[in-house]
Amino acid sequence: MFSLAFIRPSKQPLLFGLCALPMLSVAHTVDLDTVVVSSAGQNSVYDVAQPVNVLGKDAIDANPGTTLGTLLNNTPGIANAAFGAGVGRPVIRGMSGSRVKILVNGSDSADVSAMSSDHAPMVETSSAEQVEVIYGPATLMYGGSAIGGVVNVIDRRIHELPDDGIRGEVVYKGSSNDKGYNTNALLDMGHGNWTLHLDGFKRDTADYASGERGRVPANANRGRIANSDSSAQGGAIALSWADGVNGFIGGSISTLDYDYGVPNLNNDGYRVIPKQVRYDLKGAWRPDPSRAWGWLEEWRTELSFNDYEHAETEPGMDVGFFDQESWELRSVLRHAPIGRWQGTVGIQAKYNTLGLCHSHDGCDGVPNYSNTNWDGSKGTNLDLINGYLFSHDTPMPLTETQQLGLFVVQQRDWQQGTLELGARFDQVTIQSDPTPIRVAYRQQRDYYDDVTFTPMTLSAAGTWILSEQQRLGLSLARVQRAPEATELFWNGDHHATFSFQLDNPDLDLETAYTLDVNWLYQGQHDQLRVALFYYRFQDYIYNDMKGFTDPFGHGSDVYRHEQADARFRGAEFSWQHDFSDRWHLDLTADVVQAEKTNGDSLPRTPPASVLLAMNYEWNRWDARIESKWVDAQNATAENEQASQGHTLLNARIAYQQRFAHSDLMLALAIDNITDEYAINHVSYLKYAAPMPGRNVLLSTRWRF
Repeated sequence: MFSLAFIRPSKQPLLFGLCALPMLSVAHTVDLDTVVVSSAGQNSVYDVAQPVNVLGKDAIDANPGTTLGTLLNNTPGIANAAFGAGVGRPVIRGMSGSRVKILVNGSDSADVSAMSSDHAPMVETSSAEQVEVIYGPATLMYGGSAIGGVVNVIDRRIHELPDDGIRGEVVYKGSSNDKGYNTNALLDMGHGNWTLHLDGFKRDTADYASGERGRVPANANRGRIANSDSSAQGGAIALSWADGVNGFIGGSISTLDYDYGVPNLNNDGYRVIPKQVRYDLKGAWRPDPSRAWGWLEEWRTELSFNDYEHAETEPGMDVGFFDQESWELRSVLRHAPIGRWQGTVGIQAKYNTLGLCHSHDGCDGVPNYSNTNWDGSKGTNLDLINGYLFSHDTPMPLTETQQLGLFVVQQRDWQQGTLELGARFDQVTIQSDPTPIRVAYRQQRDYYDDVTFTPMTLSAAGTWILSEQQRLGLSLARVQRAPEATELFWNGDHHATFSFQLDNPDLDLETAYTLDVNWLYQGQHDQLRVALFYYRFQDYIYNDMKGFTDPFGHGSDVYRHEQADARFRGAEFSWQHDFSDRWHLDLTADVVQAEKTNGDSLPRTPPASVLLAMNYEWNRWDARIESKWVDAQNATAENEQASQGHTLLNARIAYQQRFAHSDLMLALAIDNITDEYAINHVSYLKYAAPMPGRNVLLSTRWRF
């Protein structure tokens, strides 16, 4: 369970910026000066001039699921693009894929989860200290394509301040529905300026069961969902030096290994097995303000390298294989006020290579046909069907993507509030090499020519203090996104999604003009937020489902990335009412409409939802009961099926015992108490993998 966004009443004037009220765990408030690491100036929650949601450690530990999408699912405006129990990627305001950038400590998660919903984001929240969802100008620091927003998972493995002594925690969770367990531990040992960090986790789940109450759509799975089991393990070691004044430097090595099944209507045993080894090095220098470099508050540099691969398997054979290596460098200067302006200027460079294999005879790695003679002509085994060329070999060439970005984000106070401006310029070059594709399945030589895009983004946000209790905010942006290599060049089977993806090398820049309006109210007993947004797209890239299946006998739906003008509009609402020091009511709601400008709906648009919860907190006890209603979704794209609505009832009670130098938390939760059969419309597998039925969860956490 999660609480909605709310803020405790404050006797101070309303000093916070245009923000989505910070997310809090059950009966635990976030400190008013919680630092938003992803903001331009690493400000407190109330000084950030763009919308932001912040989840603290307690909210993360209270997460009953195992994915990032599950953790954020009850945040207004965010849905979970689940792909069975093993995958959950956030969908923000109806936008997904590369429009929602997933970060680990400010660096790209460097996986292929934006490409396809069956690919898990390589982030692990069990070791996280804080999760931030950022909109507006600050997203420019992490990539101009983040039109939906940035989700930054912060684990603080590399310590930026000295931390003498030993501290740590051990967490265990068990769940009845899938007979699962999840255990993780972390340890920090500091002496002087040095800190050593260790963490690790392991979890396993068996096949889960859907709910049994209510209507089950025709041709949908129910009961025990075959091939929905999952397992995961990973860990990290980090060493850092910090003096608390002049800066820090540190490095970390982390690993993640996932193994999860892909539920399907035929109960075939498809599995996805991603692995990642990540190396991070980062540091910051804070010069003496009285010296020559006094204009510079901080110079921060971060370098990461990720070695990622995953296999997609049928029983006894790897039929798909992805291999990606990624480098990323970010260097950011945060300067002292120049006139009345203060902010950051930075550079970001990224480089990755992606190679893959698809073969019914098995994949041992990325194929290489460089020794085969080729005259540059189109292959003879490409099939022209319904006006599209179909291939049945390795789905795309080996690609190298180079990106260089320059950005600036500046902020200042003005008479009625704050103002924040941002700009970013990128150059993205994608190089293609057809050597993994057999000659008979290649396109003409010029198909593999280099392509370069130069997206540019401008953004602004302002806040107006209407009274001591009220603030109005406005955010405007013009954002451009370059198409991904997989959107341009993928042409082939994707068995894990039971689909055939067609290429579209004619894709061009996607441009969005966005408007956000936020109204915040904070009184003695009530805290409210109302957000309205409107996004207008030129050449919006969407994955269009065609009205025919693949020609190779698999019966797979055929998709192709197309472009059309589109618009997104919607609203989000949060309200907390305090009845007393012990009791408070939470109410949240959201709705989004996503359609082409001709009126046709876009696929997998989240339906409207309302969450109502009652919370009780007294002494060492916290309790919560909540009901979440999700509407039916009948605004569907062509060839997309509608989804029925549902209502889920959840409850949680927790007890915390504090000792001299440690504390122990015990919690009992019941999700989907009424065991309702529920469909997640945002999921590609909504009928193959319905939402879990009744689930009893026990958890314990010991901090020392």
